Amino acid sequence: MIVSQLITKKPVIASKNISIREAAKIMKKEEVGSLVIVDKDYKAIGIVTERDLLYAIADEIPLDKPVSEIMSQNPVTIEENSDISEAVALMTSREIRHLIVVDHDGKVKGVISIRDVARAVGAIALDLAFW
Repeated sequence: MIVSQLITKKPVIASKNISIREAAKIMKKEEVGSLVIVDKDYKAIGIVTERDLLYAIADEIPLDKPVSEIMSQNPVTIEENSDISEAVALMTSREIRHLIVVDHDGKVKGVISIRDVARAVGAIALDLAFW
């Protein structure tokens, strides 16, 4: 199975200049756990997760500050045609819960979460059990 098969919705993207508050509102509206921050070429330059927002609130960072102040820079990406085993290895070795899926030009195609991967691995295991 390849990682592009795990993408369930269009990527939710934003500019690094939006406020932390606006990032949270977008994530709530779109019902996603992460927001990919992109440059003008739609290449990922950062990612903001629910955990980043939680830490920002706990650290009393003003919510009108740019999201670039709390985003994880140089996010981990994986090509859309990569095998799911590569995604598992990357998530494990980098200790991350979200992985940005990109095309061969590096443009964002989607995001997969550890939950998506676990669901897929479980389905594969069930398929194998019936062989």
